Amino acid sequence: MITTRNTEQRKKILEHLKNAHTHPTAEIVFKEVVKQLPKITLATVYRNLNLLAEQGKILRLEVNKEYHYDACIESHQHCVCEKCGRIIDSFKKNISKYALKKFQLKDFEPKSVTIIFRGTCKKCAEAN
Repeated sequence: MITTRNTEQRKKILEHLKNAHTHPTAEIVFKEVVKQLPKITLATVYRNLNLLAEQGKILRLEVNKEYHYDACIESHQHCVCEKCGRIIDSFKKNISKYALKKFQLKDFEPKSVTIIFRGTCKKCAEAN
């Protein structure tokens, strides 16, 4: 595990993610954190998000060729709306447990699983 000092920038980025619950991109995180730390750069936000992901403090999801970040690191799944791009958390622990239990591959022992469901959110479905 990578150990580094916990900078003010990193604290603010993590704080924003914990309060966001929207799976923002680095650019969205930057737009919010720069309000509190006017001298922060987009490069600093990217660097810190990647470091936090490598440390296992946040999740980095690739959705539609774009990285989104999630401060919730407990076992859960993500539902991506193919119409609006919204990412919704689903906390069905039995799904992830089942996938890990049933997965078998010679010479490999899985420790975690990322499950992304794609479909249409209720809001988009009702709009049609």
